[in-house]
Amino acid sequence: MSMQVLPADPDGGENVQRWAARGLPVPPSWRIDRGDVIDLDRHGLIDYLAALPELFSGERYWVLHQGAMNEHSQRESLLNLDSDEALAAALITVFRRPSAPAQVVVQALPRQRAAGVLFTRHPLRQDLSHMVVEGVVDGGAERQRLIFDDEGRLVYRGEAQSEPLDEVVGGQRLLALGEQLKQLFDRPQAGEWVFDGDTLWLLQTLPVGSLPVPEEVWVRRAAPALFNQAVTPLWYTLAGRWLKTHFWAPLAARRGWTDLARVEPYRRQQSHLYCNAEFFRRLLARHPGAADKVPPAWLPPRPETARPPPPGPARRWRLGLELAAIQRRLRRWRPPPADRERLWRGLMALDRLGERLARLDGELAYLMLPDALVGRRPPLPLTALLDSQEYEVLEAVLAGDKERLEQSELRPGADPVHAPLREKPAQWQSLRPAARTLDDRAPPPEPALAAVLPAWRRARRLRFDLGERLRRLLRDLASVLVSEGLLAHPDDVFFLYFDELWQLWMERRTPASAAGEVLGQRKVRYLEDAHAGAPDWKMDRIGFGFGGGGRPSPVLRGAGLVPGQVTGPLRRLCSAWGLNRLQPGDIVVVDQVDPSWVPWLAQAGALVIAGRDPANAAASLATACAIPAVWAVSDVVHSVVDGQTGVLDGEVGTLGVGELKVES
Repeated sequence: MSMQVLPADPDGGENVQRWAARGLPVPPSWRIDRGDVIDLDRHGLIDYLAALPELFSGERYWVLHQGAMNEHSQRESLLNLDSDEALAAALITVFRRPSAPAQVVVQALPRQRAAGVLFTRHPLRQDLSHMVVEGVVDGGAERQRLIFDDEGRLVYRGEAQSEPLDEVVGGQRLLALGEQLKQLFDRPQAGEWVFDGDTLWLLQTLPVGSLPVPEEVWVRRAAPALFNQAVTPLWYTLAGRWLKTHFWAPLAARRGWTDLARVEPYRRQQSHLYCNAEFFRRLLARHPGAADKVPPAWLPPRPETARPPPPGPARRWRLGLELAAIQRRLRRWRPPPADRERLWRGLMALDRLGERLARLDGELAYLMLPDALVGRRPPLPLTALLDSQEYEVLEAVLAGDKERLEQSELRPGADPVHAPLREKPAQWQSLRPAARTLDDRAPPPEPALAAVLPAWRRARRLRFDLGERLRRLLRDLASVLVSEGLLAHPDDVFFLYFDELWQLWMERRTPASAAGEVLGQRKVRYLEDAHAGAPDWKMDRIGFGFGGGGRPSPVLRGAGLVPGQVTGPLRRLCSAWGLNRLQPGDIVVVDQVDPSWVPWLAQAGALVIAGRDPANAAASLATACAIPAVWAVSDVVHSVVDGQTGVLDGEVGTLGVGELKVES
């Protein structure tokens, strides 16, 4: 007889040997040759199995590996047998078949308390890096599901009549096994496991077959405070072209990305700007801060997390000089006389400034700041994100100083469509006093961040200033076009694409694509999209991260940020156009936030933040003003409905929504 325990062997002929050699918890395994047992009767085989070395004593069961499930599958068919007698009968049956295998592998385990499958990455959602565990507890009939985020927090537990799976097995055991599989394999794994009350055993693991790698990916989360809300057609064709031709194209040329020379970096869908994630995938080798713009399917199994060195003094000095030059040009700018030639020349002058600014803005927002944020956990101080104008308006709101607000030039977005407060836009009425104390005495940012933040904040201010000057000039252009009967309303100019504006101005004709009915439909669609939001990812033309009208997501638990218990109506905020709907005491649900929204957010009763971005101004505001808050709640924006009653506890990170219990 040659039935022996299969030793751990990195070059072994059986998977279980190679898995054991890599440190995975593989149960005792044997290879049984047909020639060793074909002449034994059932009782002789039972006696032999009972005397195998390293066998569990007492009650046990067996797993028989029957080979690949089909010709093209990497998955083995496993047969669970509850006694030595059952295994003996199965071996006799297998080896006496006409096409009997020459050998089989068997494993022995103690009686199980639970069993299931662990997916190191979500098997259905390509946009999530969450670990999913499915299993059945001994004595229970229903399959339970657990979902852990990439920080190891349990973000979902399905309801079950039997004991909760994570309490029976232990969440830390499952996380440890998942981490082993992530570290040891180059592809997401589906590991079949058994828990015997003491040890979590791995029976087999194989690549997750239900996760194809997408060929084309577009991401809405482009960069902190850059295109983080709905954009009008004109701003898209201006700012998108600036960044394409003066940041992405030169960068691709320097890096040798010749295949991307004619690839578009931006796409506008559902009134939101999406970036081609292929550009960020190319950046990963040198810029780990780009990782959150690349889908999990494209990330290396062990992505680089080391923070690259900050820009040196010479680079910071040059950035400062270039930003100062643009600032001087903007300060000297004056609206040109209202004649056709001078107005158009004025537009071209601002267009050239936009090109110059985009090169610096792209470098700061896409490369420097994300890299400097790598590894940072707490939110940045509010003073690190807000410029002086935004901070003054926040202080005026907290002090109830209406006169200062009436004179403010604050605009809730860089897009020229947004009017300053002094013009009393729609958002003006909802900017109410907030009786809160501002305490922004957070520790200063670490040196890598402190070297980048001033330039990033200055470039962001210049982008807003440029948008404000474009707003004035475009309204002057629109007045001429309205007087000539080419536009129906001055605000229509913001909903033209640039080529349509050129035809209206230069050829003095209205193209069919810019007819009044078309522009009206664009306005309606733009506002609808601004309130509804958009999917976070578009992968092979499929949207991910979008609940579709308030359907609860199974990934809806977060981490506590600021303690406090609040009950109130939920209010989703997807763009500046939602600011006029905020009411004092609302539990405001946000994803990406422009720092210019902070004065409105100060009246929130509580904040729920989808991501865990330390540069999210909502998180910084919550910390500075002691607003109860929960963050890292992945799908919350697309999974709640305005007006639902929410119950938030920022101490333990829980959020209740109607019948749905959401907790960390």
